[in-house]
Amino acid sequence: MPKISALPAAASVNLTDILPEVSPASGGTTYKATFQQVYNAFALGGAALTRTNDTNVTLTLGGSPATALLNATSITAGWSGSLSVARGGTGQTSFTNGQLLIGNTTGNTLTPATLTAGTNITIGNSTGSITISGVGEAGFGWTDVTGTTQAMAVSSGYVADNAGLVTLTLPAVAAFGARVSVVGSGAGGWLIAQNALQVIHLGSATTTVGVGGSLASTNRWDSIQLICVIANTTWTCLGSPVGNITIV
Repeated sequence: MPKISALPAAASVNLTDILPEVSPASGGTTYKATFQQVYNAFALGGAALTRTNDTNVTLTLGGSPATALLNATSITAGWSGSLSVARGGTGQTSFTNGQLLIGNTTGNTLTPATLTAGTNITIGNSTGSITISGVGEAGFGWTDVTGTTQAMAVSSGYVADNAGLVTLTLPAVAAFGARVSVVGSGAGGWLIAQNALQVIHLGSATTTVGVGGSLASTNRWDSIQLICVIANTTWTCLGSPVGNITIV
């Protein structure tokens, strides 16, 4: 077999010449070609990058004129389809609002799914965002009342902490199930005042409807917890109060 350097030079190279259809053993002639000739042969065929699956990618060089790729200042390679999880991708092509990728131990795959709301939780899904919110009563906080008056808020507790009487007024706006608590500490005790149309039920006893009704402690350490049973207007004692409560 002759050396490559001894082969005659090809005047030109076509795509069919790169892999000869006729071998020298069959009587054909083998020529040598420069890399530029081979490159130009591919360039004449047009440019394309085709992906058939995760394993096979076919690159076809091309351009018109034949030197287009050589003269190009940049080459952009496109990609379509999805990349499998095994190769570092997600295996997914589209998602709906709020979906996240959840791993599966079987099959090494990722599943797009939305979050599931638990007890007292709501989840809102929108374009590019997920909002998680609590449902029901907010955190119950306590206030040490060192003055003599206090406007109460729902989901709140108050410690009456003054030498004089501390007057606490029910929230004017309260949803069904809202709670308030009052605990005595100061020597002056406490009184729960009402707004217009409001009333408080304590066992079989009921306060006067409106601003004239009230509940008041008798002893310094008396306490009570109230829950709203009709929005804004009607309250009742939750459990037993501590101490002797005066009802007006």
